[in-house]
Amino acid sequence: MPTYLLTIAYDGARCHGWQLQHNGITIQEELERALAAIDLPGVRVEGAGRTDAGVHAIAQCAHVVLPRPFEPERLLMAMNTHLPPDIAVQAVREVPAGFHARFCARGKRYVYRCRCSRVRPAIGRHLYHWVRREVDLDAMRAAAAHLVGRHDFAAFASNPGRKLVRGTVRTLHHAHLIRRAEGFDFAVQGSGFLYNQVRNMVGSLLEVGYGNRSPDWLREVRDARDRRRGGPTAPAAGLYLLRVLYAPDLSPGPEPGADDDV
Repeated sequence: MPTYLLTIAYDGARCHGWQLQHNGITIQEELERALAAIDLPGVRVEGAGRTDAGVHAIAQCAHVVLPRPFEPERLLMAMNTHLPPDIAVQAVREVPAGFHARFCARGKRYVYRCRCSRVRPAIGRHLYHWVRREVDLDAMRAAAAHLVGRHDFAAFASNPGRKLVRGTVRTLHHAHLIRRAEGFDFAVQGSGFLYNQVRNMVGSLLEVGYGNRSPDWLREVRDARDRRRGGPTAPAAGLYLLRVLYAPDLSPGPEPGADDDV
């Protein structure tokens, strides 16, 4: 039974996140429905992580174990024929037996997009977070430096009391604030992310950008390990999963398991 790695892009506005649910359409459900439509009923699509409702993906990854071989290009075209316009399989690759999209992931890369304007944008509101005033990006960059490295990120998890197998310690490799013509992006890469971690970091960084807090305040929040000390949770609309990171041989890393909902 061959295993295939799928790379998937989607606009998350319509769906209730990645994972199958009883109360709404999800990305996983749409993918499994497309497989059933090409005579592959009951095939489970296992994602590298679970994006929350309203979160988008440029290159989410998932794997499927099929009862018979498929040419990768044929599988890609067949699935896309039966997927809605806001979900598309970008690539299909056959991988070794035993590969798992989540447990073999070495990390992930996300970007959070903000548009700064005094007037409410009329187009594309579900694709970024509308920030109603200008922010001090230099101060935000200084604050973001306190997030890089291996830390306990409990203060940036929306479910810090939940018992996690891997705890709340993660490694953040990069955290960049990039100025754009109409706003800015917050780009991060790490070994894994807790529930709402990126959105909570953005909400706290904006408090610094508005001048309400100093850059060193973010270090205090981080070390307090108390979600109540941080800023608000930024909306889901601005968050994109950019890439899932794997070793060249697709082997698991020292911190397998990727992350929880983001």
